[in-house]
Amino acid sequence: MAKKYHDLSEELSQRYTMREPSKVRDFLRRHPFLMLLLLEAHEKVLAYFGAEARATLEIITDPEVEDDQELFVFVQTLLPPKEAFARLEQLDREWWLDASEKAQGKMCIHLRFA
Repeated sequence: MAKKYHDLSEELSQRYTMREPSKVRDFLRRHPFLMLLLLEAHEKVLAYFGAEARATLEIITDPEVEDDQELFVFVQTLLPPKEAFARLEQLDREWWLDASEKAQGKMCIHLRFA
């Protein structure tokens, strides 16, 4: 039996920091197909960047295109930038490029440094 929206939302709240949580939740209500992908993405972030990595969800709006929003998964890591970018490239190659089709252009994964 498929998990309900509320259960998935709770699970995501435990795994991700959400910048403007109400905005993120509204976006996920409109694009519920992203929720299971986000759970999988979190596992991949930990696998590629280590247990100390943190991930933040943020909605970014393209100012040039009305109603064009995308969910960004920002990976925060203490790794040196060169190594972090190499791991992101590996994540892209080994998982995200195929998995991103499920996102229907509504989600992407990037790095963010403190």
